[in-house]
Amino acid sequence: MNTKRKPRLLVVDDEEDNLKVVQSRLNRRGYEVICASSGPEALEMLDKISPDLVLLDYMMPEMDGLETLAKIKESVNNEFLPIIMLTAKDDKESMILGFETGADDYVHKPFDVDELNARIQAMLRIRSLKLALSNSEQEIKRLTDELKGQFQYKNIIGSSEVMREVFERIKGAATITSPVIITGESGTGKELIARGIHFSSPKAAKPFVPVNCAALPGELIESELFGHKKGAFTGAVGDYKGLFKRAHEGTIFLDEIGELPKEAQAKLLRVLQEGAVRPVGGTEEIKVNTRIIAATNIDLDEAVEDGRFREDLYYRISVLTIEAPPLRHRKSDISLLVKHFIEKLNKDFNRSVKGVDDSAMKALTAYDWPGNVREMINVIESCYVYPDLEWISEKHLRLRKNLKKKTAIHHDRDNPEEFLELEEMEKAHIERAMVLADNNKAKAARLLGIHRSRLYKKLESYDIGL
Repeated sequence: MNTKRKPRLLVVDDEEDNLKVVQSRLNRRGYEVICASSGPEALEMLDKISPDLVLLDYMMPEMDGLETLAKIKESVNNEFLPIIMLTAKDDKESMILGFETGADDYVHKPFDVDELNARIQAMLRIRSLKLALSNSEQEIKRLTDELKGQFQYKNIIGSSEVMREVFERIKGAATITSPVIITGESGTGKELIARGIHFSSPKAAKPFVPVNCAALPGELIESELFGHKKGAFTGAVGDYKGLFKRAHEGTIFLDEIGELPKEAQAKLLRVLQEGAVRPVGGTEEIKVNTRIIAATNIDLDEAVEDGRFREDLYYRISVLTIEAPPLRHRKSDISLLVKHFIEKLNKDFNRSVKGVDDSAMKALTAYDWPGNVREMINVIESCYVYPDLEWISEKHLRLRKNLKKKTAIHHDRDNPEEFLELEEMEKAHIERAMVLADNNKAKAARLLGIHRSRLYKKLESYDIGL
């Protein structure tokens, strides 16, 4: 039942006078009453109006109430829709047949409006309980699926040597509660690794709270992470417990931790040292037992040297480091990933794409994947714009063809002059990142794994005016 509106009743009766009387009396009792004068009309209206209960007359020409009842119950959408039969007959066999067909209650004509109202209220309460139970069962199933491995590391796709090493480190990290730092380029699946650690650990039944540090508004970072007290600042109309408190007894995943300002870094260090948070505007600390898993696509060693990241915090969060390898370093996994994504997209879009042909697989394997696995799923999904697609071919792939070719390091001992200077290689790499990011410096910095300020200096020093 939708509590944001009046209970909506559909009344079905072939006698117009009866409809008017029932509608008038029930409207006065606070219901929204919609009328239908026949079974077919009622069936046509059901999906459009989504009633909370149906009052159905038993005796009607053409399609009687029993037949209409059977048709209503055929649809799974009406599983929790209560139906009260209205009848002038006192026929026990008909009542039994009605209950067997799916009726929930009977009211005899002429009815007492108080009795009818009481029966409607009872049926609506039962409907509400059934819906709540169904939602609870679905949530239990979802949580059970998670605990059985939906998010465990075994579902991270890969059989290459580098991925087997990642699996081993995830397995080890799941046995302890120490902080973990996950490094790697954008799109390599760092959050998936974090989820694998959490859902393979004894904390699996507790909350997993992901936080994109780069997306937190600067003025609200401390409030979001550590909470605030009512009146702490303009707009703080009530107490807010914060993300660390939400993740109590579980795991908080701090993605792009290198983007946290120094003030927030200092408070985060205190959480690690004291196991407590102090809400903004608060005077008392609140104990939290929250595991921290962090991720970054920048070089934190370099950030420490540049003074952008606290050295003491770096050592506290990097008890265990896991590197998410870029896709170009695990190309033997490409066929597995492609198969997995096609199966997923076929299910999502109700399609039956069989796979990729030899030309497509050759192109996918040769490609450098600057956007990593995230780029791959986008490339495969873009193929689904072809409505009659059976096999994905090279012509269907939207790989970036206009990129400046990556300059390779030559290892030809007979031609040492072919070695490029380090600065030339770096310049070419930066130019390529700018093209990939459509000249967006923030995106290019993330692709390169460096801070924006460092990229600005490089652009200036190499006179790259893209």
